[in-house]
Amino acid sequence: MAELTHSAFDILLAELDQVLAEWRSIVEPELGAHLSPARLLDSLPEILPRLLRPARSGAVEIDEHLKQRIAVDHGFARREDVVPVERLAEEWEALKQACQRVLTRHGFVGSLAEEATRRIDLLIDDAIGYTLRGYYQRELDTLRGRGLERREPREEDRRQGGDRRDPDNGSAGGEADS
Repeated sequence: MAELTHSAFDILLAELDQVLAEWRSIVEPELGAHLSPARLLDSLPEILPRLLRPARSGAVEIDEHLKQRIAVDHGFARREDVVPVERLAEEWEALKQACQRVLTRHGFVGSLAEEATRRIDLLIDDAIGYTLRGYYQRELDTLRGRGLERREPREEDRRQGGDRRDPDNGSAGGEADS
Protein backbone atom coordinates (compact mmCIF):
# COMPACT_ATOMS: atom_id res chain seq x y z
CA MET A 1 0.00 0.00 0.00
CA ALA A 2 2.89 2.37 0.78
CA GLU A 3 4.22 2.01 -2.78
CA LEU A 4 0.79 2.73 -4.21
CA THR A 5 0.47 5.81 -2.02
CA HIS A 6 3.92 6.93 -3.12
CA SER A 7 2.86 6.42 -6.76
CA ALA A 8 -0.25 8.53 -6.18
CA PHE A 9 1.91 11.43 -5.05
CA ASP A 10 4.29 10.92 -7.97
CA ILE A 11 1.29 11.34 -10.26
CA LEU A 12 0.09 14.48 -8.46
CA LEU A 13 3.58 16.00 -8.60
CA ALA A 14 3.94 15.12 -12.29
CA GLU A 15 0.48 16.50 -13.03
CA LEU A 16 0.71 19.77 -11.04
CA ASP A 17 -0.61 21.79 -13.95
CA GLN A 18 -3.62 19.50 -14.20
CA VAL A 19 -4.26 19.68 -10.43
CA LEU A 20 -4.13 23.48 -10.61
CA ALA A 21 -6.44 23.51 -13.66
CA GLU A 22 -8.95 21.35 -11.77
CA TRP A 23 -8.65 23.59 -8.72
CA ARG A 24 -9.18 26.67 -10.85
CA SER A 25 -12.31 25.17 -12.46
CA ILE A 26 -13.76 24.62 -8.99
CA VAL A 27 -12.92 28.02 -7.43
CA GLU A 28 -13.06 30.33 -10.43
CA PRO A 29 -16.84 30.79 -10.47
CA GLU A 30 -16.69 32.26 -6.95
CA LEU A 31 -13.24 33.80 -6.66
CA GLY A 32 -12.74 34.58 -10.33
CA ALA A 33 -15.30 37.35 -10.12
CA HIS A 34 -13.19 39.08 -7.46
CA LEU A 35 -9.65 38.34 -8.64
CA SER A 36 -7.59 38.52 -11.79
CA PRO A 37 -6.24 35.16 -13.03
CA ALA A 38 -2.75 36.01 -11.74
CA ARG A 39 -4.06 36.91 -8.27
CA LEU A 40 -6.32 33.85 -8.22
CA LEU A 41 -3.35 31.49 -8.50
CA ASP A 42 -1.04 33.69 -6.39
CA SER A 43 1.56 31.44 -4.74
CA LEU A 44 -0.32 28.15 -5.05
CA PRO A 45 1.93 26.78 -7.85
CA GLU A 46 4.91 27.11 -5.49
CA ILE A 47 3.03 25.96 -2.40
CA LEU A 48 1.40 22.84 -3.84
CA PRO A 49 4.53 20.75 -4.56
CA ARG A 50 5.97 21.75 -1.18
CA LEU A 51 2.76 20.43 0.38
CA LEU A 52 2.61 17.21 -1.65
CA ARG A 53 6.20 16.10 -1.06
CA PRO A 54 5.92 15.92 2.74
CA ALA A 55 2.46 14.35 2.39
CA ARG A 56 4.06 11.65 0.24
CA SER A 57 6.52 10.85 3.04
CA GLY A 58 3.78 10.80 5.68
CA ALA A 59 4.52 14.13 7.41
CA VAL A 60 1.85 15.22 9.90
CA GLU A 61 2.53 18.95 9.65
CA ILE A 62 4.08 21.36 7.21
CA ASP A 63 7.55 22.82 7.74
CA GLU A 64 8.20 26.26 9.23
CA HIS A 65 9.20 27.90 5.94
CA LEU A 66 6.04 26.69 4.21
CA LYS A 67 3.89 27.82 7.15
CA GLN A 68 5.24 31.34 6.70
CA ARG A 69 4.87 31.18 2.93
CA ILE A 70 1.23 30.15 3.23
CA ALA A 71 0.47 32.79 5.86
CA VAL A 72 2.09 35.67 3.99
CA ASP A 73 1.86 34.78 0.30
CA HIS A 74 -1.58 33.25 0.45
CA GLY A 75 -3.47 34.28 3.59
CA PHE A 76 -2.33 37.88 3.79
CA ALA A 77 -2.64 38.24 0.01
CA ARG A 78 -6.25 37.05 0.16
CA ARG A 79 -6.93 39.66 2.85
CA GLU A 80 -5.49 42.37 0.59
CA ASP A 81 -7.71 41.08 -2.22
CA VAL A 82 -10.75 41.37 0.07
CA VAL A 83 -11.61 37.69 -0.32
CA PRO A 84 -14.29 36.76 2.23
CA VAL A 85 -12.84 34.63 5.01
CA GLU A 86 -15.27 31.77 4.41
CA ARG A 87 -13.81 31.39 0.92
CA LEU A 88 -10.37 30.54 2.31
CA ALA A 89 -11.30 27.09 3.58
CA GLU A 90 -13.39 26.49 0.45
CA GLU A 91 -10.34 27.26 -1.65
CA TRP A 92 -8.27 24.63 0.16
CA GLU A 93 -11.14 22.14 0.06
CA ALA A 94 -11.23 22.67 -3.70
CA LEU A 95 -7.54 21.73 -3.81
CA LYS A 96 -8.37 18.44 -2.08
CA GLN A 97 -11.07 17.81 -4.69
CA ALA A 98 -8.72 18.68 -7.52
CA CYS A 99 -6.13 16.18 -6.26
CA GLN A 100 -8.84 13.55 -5.98
CA ARG A 101 -10.04 14.18 -9.54
CA VAL A 102 -6.53 13.81 -10.95
CA LEU A 103 -5.95 10.61 -8.97
CA THR A 104 -9.28 9.20 -10.16
CA ARG A 105 -8.35 9.86 -13.80
CA HIS A 106 -5.19 7.84 -13.21
CA GLY A 107 -7.06 4.90 -11.70
CA PHE A 108 -6.53 5.69 -8.03
CA VAL A 109 -9.99 5.11 -6.58
CA GLY A 110 -11.36 3.54 -3.43
CA SER A 111 -8.75 2.14 -1.09
CA LEU A 112 -5.98 3.00 -3.55
CA ALA A 113 -6.68 6.68 -3.05
CA GLU A 114 -7.69 6.65 0.64
CA GLU A 115 -4.22 6.89 2.18
CA ALA A 116 -3.07 9.60 -0.24
CA THR A 117 -6.27 11.54 0.40
CA ARG A 118 -5.87 11.19 4.17
CA ARG A 119 -2.32 12.55 3.99
CA ILE A 120 -3.38 15.44 1.76
CA ASP A 121 -6.30 16.25 4.09
CA LEU A 122 -4.00 16.37 7.09
CA LEU A 123 -1.57 18.85 5.59
CA ILE A 124 -4.23 20.96 3.92
CA ASP A 125 -6.02 21.28 7.25
CA ASP A 126 -2.71 22.58 8.62
CA ALA A 127 -2.45 24.96 5.64
CA ILE A 128 -5.94 26.33 6.32
CA GLY A 129 -4.81 27.35 9.79
CA TYR A 130 -1.76 29.17 8.46
CA THR A 131 -3.82 30.85 5.75
CA LEU A 132 -6.11 32.18 8.48
CA ARG A 133 -3.09 33.26 10.51
CA GLY A 134 -1.91 35.32 7.54
CA TYR A 135 -5.40 36.64 6.84
CA TYR A 136 -5.79 37.86 10.42
CA GLN A 137 -2.16 38.93 10.88
CA ARG A 138 -3.06 42.56 11.64
CA GLU A 139 -5.47 41.56 14.38
CA LEU A 140 -3.04 39.02 15.82
CA ASP A 141 -0.28 41.64 15.86
CA THR A 142 -2.45 43.96 17.95
CA LEU A 143 -2.79 41.20 20.58
CA ARG A 144 0.95 40.65 21.03
CA GLY A 145 2.23 41.69 24.41
CA ARG A 146 -1.18 41.58 26.04
CA GLY A 147 -0.66 38.29 27.81
CA LEU A 148 -2.44 36.26 25.14
CA GLU A 149 0.65 34.50 23.78
CA ARG A 150 0.71 30.73 24.02
CA ARG A 151 2.88 29.47 26.85
CA GLU A 152 3.34 26.39 28.96
CA PRO A 153 1.37 26.39 32.24
CA ARG A 154 3.32 26.36 35.49
CA GLU A 155 3.45 23.04 37.36
CA GLU A 156 0.97 24.13 40.02
CA ASP A 157 -1.45 25.40 37.35
CA ARG A 158 -1.30 22.02 35.59
CA ARG A 159 -1.91 20.18 38.85
CA GLN A 160 -4.97 22.33 39.65
CA GLY A 161 -6.38 21.43 36.26
CA GLY A 162 -6.02 17.73 36.91
CA ASP A 163 -2.75 17.25 35.00
CA ARG A 164 -0.85 14.70 37.09
CA ARG A 165 2.30 14.49 34.95
CA ASP A 166 5.59 14.71 36.77
CA PRO A 167 7.07 17.96 35.46
CA ASP A 168 10.62 16.57 35.78
CA ASN A 169 10.19 13.53 33.55
CA GLY A 170 6.76 13.89 31.90
CA SER A 171 5.41 10.65 33.34
CA ALA A 172 1.89 10.26 34.63
CA GLY A 173 1.24 10.06 38.33
CA GLY A 174 3.44 12.82 39.69
CA GLU A 175 4.23 12.43 43.40
CA ALA A 176 1.96 9.41 43.71
CA ASP A 177 4.62 7.36 41.89
CA SER A 178 7.21 8.01 44.64
